Amino acid sequence: MNILNIFKLYAIFDGVITAGSFFDNLTMFALLICSIADITLVIERLVFFLRRRFDQNKFTRELAEYLKAGDVDGALAYCESKDTPLNNVIKVGIENIELPEDRILDLMESKVLFERDRMTRFLSGLSSVGAIGPLLGLFGTVDGLIDAFHQIAVTGTGGPEVVGKGISTALVTTWVGLIIAMIAIGFFNYFTKKTSDIVSKVEAAMREYLVILSAVRG
Repeated sequence: MNILNIFKLYAIFDGVITAGSFFDNLTMFALLICSIADITLVIERLVFFLRRRFDQNKFTRELAEYLKAGDVDGALAYCESKDTPLNNVIKVGIENIELPEDRILDLMESKVLFERDRMTRFLSGLSSVGAIGPLLGLFGTVDGLIDAFHQIAVTGTGGPEVVGKGISTALVTTWVGLIIAMIAIGFFNYFTKKTSDIVSKVEAAMREYLVILSAVRG
């Protein structure tokens, strides 16, 4: 038994699906568009999150050094050095450092909402692609089966080979739609969890900043 068979996608290896298959009918073309949108949105979000990684502990430690030294401008410049949710939220707190702490907290919380919107951008599109993909696939399968049996009824000929080929071709759209959905839903859940984790870290850093500020003010 060849262990590689575990990873074998029969629809591709057996030649049922080829590059030209996506231009055979309108449903397959629509699925091609969905797959392109799926991959594009996933790559865009991956790049977005990779470029905005941060080390919360390192950030808080270095920020505290600036504030304890009374170097507000240095702390502000440190926050402006990177475009991350953490940097942007704490930057608001430093820009309004003369305000009461409760007002600073309100302003930072408003910025957190803005940063959350940035992180969840396009996720509704990814969710929509994940929902539409299987439905398009099912529609294509039903449409293909209707055509296959219609041809048998019109010609008056048919058999296991004819029916089997028609069903195999019709099921291709469902196969493609399910793959699109698995990718979209999987990454949608990943990005949603990533956003939640980042927001939690930012909120923790906000409170650490206020504690440091309170200590510095005396």
